[in-house]
Amino acid sequence: MQLPDKLQVPSGAVFLKEKLQCLIRAGEAGSIKYLGKPVTMKNKVLTYVYVFLRGDLTDDAVLNYLVGRCAARSCVSYMQSIGEQRQLNLIGLPTAGTAIAIATSVASVSLRAEDENFPLISSRIMREVKKTDHGTHGNWVNGETSGLPNLQQFFFGAADNVVTDAGTKVESATRFLEDGYPAYDMLQYIFVDRQQGGVPRMVKAGFKHVAVEFLLLDMAYAYGEIGMWPKQAVKQVEEEIKAFQFA
Repeated sequence: MQLPDKLQVPSGAVFLKEKLQCLIRAGEAGSIKYLGKPVTMKNKVLTYVYVFLRGDLTDDAVLNYLVGRCAARSCVSYMQSIGEQRQLNLIGLPTAGTAIAIATSVASVSLRAEDENFPLISSRIMREVKKTDHGTHGNWVNGETSGLPNLQQFFFGAADNVVTDAGTKVESATRFLEDGYPAYDMLQYIFVDRQQGGVPRMVKAGFKHVAVEFLLLDMAYAYGEIGMWPKQAVKQVEEEIKAFQFA
């Protein structure tokens, strides 16, 4: 498949070749699917597009690598825009965010090999269930062994595959706060924003730093331009976004 060097999408953003390669691989792996016929998600949204990025991501080493590189570049770009110089420590939200956080950390090593000034990124995991039956550290976040998080060394972040109504992000904030993390001052990295009010709800709830890799409409447009989805998907996604908005 012949890819353009860059592609401008409806939001005005420009996707470079590596980002397009990531989208293609995600489509081939079934991580991002155009369904043809709409289905109803758990939050009652009727959608033509479903975002997985769970086992399908960890099963595909190349996709894992590409997602990690995109995420690492986006996180570092955001940190540079706000003048943040601490090392990023990205915590995966269960379960989809776990693989993204780890992939981002690993990718930062390859990016550092290409550019000695590219910062390394660390990662941690948030448990689905708080550990209470054994061990001495009964925290939500696995990785903190010395009491409170080291805020002098690390700028902490959270990674997740998608945002729709932001319910998962708000729930995770209470768990971060319980563990002593500055939940609302952390970077919130999201791979796909479905553009249905989730990010505005996060901002309204007090989250100060949100970085999004792909907007749903931009993604549908790109897939149409490279021939993986029908062009009608763009109109369907536009209508979906208008029809389902969380205030």
